[in-house]
Amino acid sequence: MRQLNKTKLEKLIAKLDAGKAVSLRDLENVLGLDGLVEYERLWNEELARRKFFEVKPTALADYEAMLKRADLLTIRAEKTVTVNSAKNLRVLASAEYDAALAHLQAYITKNEADKFWLDRDAFGVFGVLGLINQVPRLVTSRSVHKLTEGASAKTSKEDIKRIVLQTALDKIVAEQKTFSESADGIKLKAMLAKLMKDGR
Repeated sequence: MRQLNKTKLEKLIAKLDAGKAVSLRDLENVLGLDGLVEYERLWNEELARRKFFEVKPTALADYEAMLKRADLLTIRAEKTVTVNSAKNLRVLASAEYDAALAHLQAYITKNEADKFWLDRDAFGVFGVLGLINQVPRLVTSRSVHKLTEGASAKTSKEDIKRIVLQTALDKIVAEQKTFSESADGIKLKAMLAKLMKDGR
């Protein structure tokens, strides 16, 4: 196994932080074959995770379609000049949002593990007019009202390189700390301190 060099690791991390490219050859030169294998493993996990989010559960796709109808009614209400027409459209939109939320909550109650598909809590939002900004959105949604990408957020190749490099750096720092706190580390510090004192 290759001896890791803290300075080289820090330089590559700084390069990534500056938006510069770090090649797989750079990664292998600093981390060895083990580091390259770890990078490939994490990248393949990322690709599998992305593929998973391409197919949403049918009930959530239905919820998203219901939200789209409610959103369109809300937008129409905002563009309508006539007060009564706008009010009627808002009431219809609110009913659509409530129906969508009821559908979502029934699904999440039975499939609690699927909460990660949502950008916020699905409960406690009923009975408020103009819910366009308040209803949960799927993390894969393109809506401007989505709060977060959550678990569907994509990790880039550069992010994975940074993770692999930072993990190796953290390991070196932890090993150095462990040694410096060990009996041998304390003896070495004392010897160095004595040499420094005697050398003056």
